[in-house]
Amino acid sequence: MKKFFLSISLSLFLILNFNLVTVSAVAESYGLEETALTAFGNTTIKEQSDKTSVPKVIGHIIDVILSLLGIIFLIIIIYGGLMWMTAGGNDEKVGKAIKIFTAASFGLLIVIAAFLITSYIGNAFINSLK
Repeated sequence: MKKFFLSISLSLFLILNFNLVTVSAVAESYGLEETALTAFGNTTIKEQSDKTSVPKVIGHIIDVILSLLGIIFLIIIIYGGLMWMTAGGNDEKVGKAIKIFTAASFGLLIVIAAFLITSYIGNAFINSLK
């Protein structure tokens, strides 16, 4: 039981820190001015296609995949919670729900680590091209 709460606490701590890093990275990477210009059509299609590059496309694909994995994590956590709520005091079902929570927490840690590693390597690769 202690391992379960430790893994949940660690996951929440990493999620909160991950969100702070992501918000600051997004604020630096994507300016509101560029987004507004693109959204309201003040740039031509040729200018927009010049801005896309292979590393950016790969980065967007990785972001989509990791976002889908985050959604899967959320679904698994909801499933485990429903299993726990409907256990009715059955120790076997509660134990299975705890195992689901633990496995989902470790999976989330792996996804966060994968994002951080690919982000670091991607930024290093893009910076080396400049």
